Amino acid sequence: MAICMLLGFLGTGFFSYSRGVFLPSLAEELAQGSRMQISLGFSGAAVVGAIIAPYLGHILDTKSPKRVILLGIIVVALSYLLLANTQTIWQFYLIVSIGFGVGMSCMSGMAWHRSIIFWFDRWRGRAIAFAVMGASMAGIMMPPLVTALVDNYGWRTGYTAFAAITLIALLPVVYLFFRDRPEDIGEVRDGHRYLSNHPEDEPSLPQDTTVWTTKMLLRSPAFWSIGLIFGAMVCVFTAVMMHLFGHLLDLGLSSKKAALVLSVTALFAALGKPLVGFLADFFGARITVWLALISQAISLLLFTQAESFWACIVAASVYGFGYSGMSPLRSFALSTSIGSTSFALASGVLRRVELPFVLLASPIAGFIYDATGSYNDAFYILAGLIALACIGPFFIRIGGAAERRALKTQQS
Repeated sequence: MAICMLLGFLGTGFFSYSRGVFLPSLAEELAQGSRMQISLGFSGAAVVGAIIAPYLGHILDTKSPKRVILLGIIVVALSYLLLANTQTIWQFYLIVSIGFGVGMSCMSGMAWHRSIIFWFDRWRGRAIAFAVMGASMAGIMMPPLVTALVDNYGWRTGYTAFAAITLIALLPVVYLFFRDRPEDIGEVRDGHRYLSNHPEDEPSLPQDTTVWTTKMLLRSPAFWSIGLIFGAMVCVFTAVMMHLFGHLLDLGLSSKKAALVLSVTALFAALGKPLVGFLADFFGARITVWLALISQAISLLLFTQAESFWACIVAASVYGFGYSGMSPLRSFALSTSIGSTSFALASGVLRRVELPFVLLASPIAGFIYDATGSYNDAFYILAGLIALACIGPFFIRIGGAAERRALKTQQS
């Protein structure tokens, strides 16, 4: 789990929490100031990732996630290095869309969430939540550090540093210590000690042994509901992470204060993840997903009304808690509704369902800004999308201890 946290910190965290800081510099030097054009490059990465995700998911379900992650580390490090030397917008598009689209898919949560689900069942929600805390820790630390790095040394030096850190810090650790499955070290899911102490444990769930195909997934209401819920969340996340820094600067905050607001979102995301994991394990997916969605909608409305630094801090706190559940709840809901056997395939196909949300989010927010000089209308639209997604939890399995208790009662 510690290695998964490190992967989240140096992988997802570096990529997600820094691009908003790089955005103004990239737009100024490569796109004549257009933030929309830069946003399109990151949308290209989402397209490539969605194209390869189902095939990658099949590999992760049947072969070694470790090998996939190692490949991703190498590709991402090389992409950072190439990005540091790019001179035109078309070079930027090529590097970001292909390099990060492939590399981040290989080393992202889909790969190491697959291993966590191999390892855990009864504590799955909490295990995923603690593992993804690495990305939130990056969110706390990265905005002020990257802001200082870009301000003092430029964005090219920043990406060169990212390349070196990704390669040096991740490659040897994953190669030496990462284990795909518990049987690799003579263990079983949840551990021999737990199973020997709880021989009468809750009944097994039939969907947990079902082998799904893509056609079966596309006929499942639960699968499409999860796509709506987390497509909306990913849409909000990509737009906010890309444009919130610029929105805060437009409100009159200094770059240091704007970076601090971004860190607060990540701080509350980190604090919220253990709580989200506990709620998911105990109460199931539905209640916990609704709590996350409502928090995100409220925070977006608060950002549109914020007029001071402290108002932005309040909005950032609510937003951070809201998106703390995005990654762990996605994997939890998917693994409980679809089961663990075909989890990575389902996660990969889900990437394609979420793709329109990802593609539209950042460019439309950038377009609205270019046209109106404000992000407020974009935040209103995103809040409406989150409200629509609140329909989704009605169609997914409850999961967790709540569902197991119900099944045990029915069988007794």
